[in-house]
Amino acid sequence: MPEKGAPRTRRRTWPVAAVAVAVLAASSVTWFAVARAEEREERLDANRELVTRGCAGLLREEMYASAPDDARGALDEYGTLLRPGQESRALLDCTLAWGDGDGGATAGARARVRAEAVPERTSPGSVTGDFGLPLPPSATGSVGTADRPSDGGPVATASLLVDCPKGLHGRGRTARDLLVSVDLPSGADGADVYGVPRVERLAVARTAARVTNWVARKQGCGSEPLRTEPGAAPAKTPALCAWLSPEGLGSTPGKWSFDGNDTTYNRRTGTCGGQWDDTAGSPGHLTVRAAGAQSWSGVLAAGAYEEYADQALVPDPKAPSGHDKPLTVQQSGDDPQLALWARSECVAGPTYHRVWVTPAFDFDRGPEDGETVLGPKDRRRLSRHARTVLDRYLSAPDGWPKRSHCRGTKIVGEVAEWRGRD
Repeated sequence: MPEKGAPRTRRRTWPVAAVAVAVLAASSVTWFAVARAEEREERLDANRELVTRGCAGLLREEMYASAPDDARGALDEYGTLLRPGQESRALLDCTLAWGDGDGGATAGARARVRAEAVPERTSPGSVTGDFGLPLPPSATGSVGTADRPSDGGPVATASLLVDCPKGLHGRGRTARDLLVSVDLPSGADGADVYGVPRVERLAVARTAARVTNWVARKQGCGSEPLRTEPGAAPAKTPALCAWLSPEGLGSTPGKWSFDGNDTTYNRRTGTCGGQWDDTAGSPGHLTVRAAGAQSWSGVLAAGAYEEYADQALVPDPKAPSGHDKPLTVQQSGDDPQLALWARSECVAGPTYHRVWVTPAFDFDRGPEDGETVLGPKDRRRLSRHARTVLDRYLSAPDGWPKRSHCRGTKIVGEVAEWRGRD
């Protein structure tokens, strides 16, 4: 009965074909997965090779293990230490980027190191703060965070300024100040710039110290080697700010706090400050509620003065001197200071000193709401308080100016940082 047999033969053919298709599909998936795995492995090997040979190998310790396998890396490096004879202001400038396949401007993560000689001035803001590793008096640095939206979001940053007594040689004239800056990508949430973990901050500090030591050896600049691991901190010198006291300043009665003062000496900068911090009572009119002093030396001196000048907060040589007229002060919402500037020659070079007092204003006693009047006697009294702070600062045996062997000090002038009208 052939009619009955033929259908059974066709029914057997369909299952066999289905199995064949399934096997072929499975094989294709397996081949694709293997190919993808091999591609990722090759990309990872290439990226690790890039980290190893790029930037003179200075990023290898911190970046080798985190090299990605899902994006190709791109290396951009130049500088006179990498390519002698190159026309570049940088001793070293190197960027490693991982991105969307081309490593270009839309990179998803980026690491950068830069080292350069500083011939004249630099901003103190980027190199003064908490570095996270012990530093000698000849170096100052800071570690922080920044947001780089075009380069992958939050990064851990570090900056170091180091004294090179034998000089740095490259394009241009010889200088003795070495500035190193480092950016490393962070795993912190892109919305939380300040959430960079401590371990990442330590990594970027280590990298900056390692780069600095490498450049110093290459240049033979005579700088003191920097430590690249945590350890015992330099001996504290609490007497640096022992001179600062509210006594004799017409200060607000009560408790004062002195948080954030320097406890270790640095040749380039020093900071002391204190403020009234008492839950009982309130500051009386024109009593001093805060006072302090800060110095910047060498390449930081001109940089600091320029920053204040950009805000019109340095003495104006064309402004009339004296305090023979009343001044109406207008409420501004902040705590305006009376600052006194001076300059000296210190161990690290030309130096600016800035001391200040912050008076308390009672704006309920003026001719108009939000105003108060400073009479000639009031203005002279506040000026005497500022001068008292400067004299104490300069003469303190263990203070920054004496430790820095400052000499030839001259008064630059006074700046009242409050809004007023005659």
